Amino acid sequence: MGRVGRAPVETTRDRGGYPGRGGRAGRRSPWLPVAWTAALAATTGCGGPADRSAPALAAADSTAGRGYVIEALPPERLRLQGATSSLNDLLRTVERGLAESDTARLYDLMISEREYRDILYPAFPAAHPPINASFETLWVLQYGDAYRGLHRILARYGGHEVRVTAIRFNEPDQDFVNFVLHGTSRVDVTVDGEPLENVRLFGSVVRIADQWKVLTYPDHPDDPE
Repeated sequence: MGRVGRAPVETTRDRGGYPGRGGRAGRRSPWLPVAWTAALAATTGCGGPADRSAPALAAADSTAGRGYVIEALPPERLRLQGATSSLNDLLRTVERGLAESDTARLYDLMISEREYRDILYPAFPAAHPPINASFETLWVLQYGDAYRGLHRILARYGGHEVRVTAIRFNEPDQDFVNFVLHGTSRVDVTVDGEPLENVRLFGSVVRIADQWKVLTYPDHPDDPE
């Protein structure tokens, strides 16, 4: 599946009402308390639009409406393992991983436990009052969803030629000082030449400078609606 010289896919913006985890609103089991439902949404930055005037890597900041300070981390603590160098490269990696049923590569493309703990978790609203959710709680919930989602997309698309032709993010980009969250993706693809629209191959995307990784793989069916 050679990709040399291939033009970047179209990138658009779609403001659909889906949470940043990449799942449907209300998909979480109904017995969860309201506070934990809010915590899950907050772990992927559903606290409001980003301040687009601020750089992605800024000094320690308490943005209006955020209510807490995010400490700016040094570059050595912001290195991601297994990241791609652009959104287009991330899409090509997903394509190759599916074509080759490469579980390890798709797993490595996802934010790791260390990266979530040290970089993402301290910036998310759920880590702060009034929720004060622990890292362990949020990570266990997110990782379980993402692991199931990864195996779901491999079961559905593994061994097939999947080509992403367009990507949309349903939520405004959110600047969390040390990283930018591109919330809740949907893609148009061809699968063995057959076009499909509004497919959910992965959830939100994390960017740190020129490093790009997937936050989650959605744990629910991605059939077009």
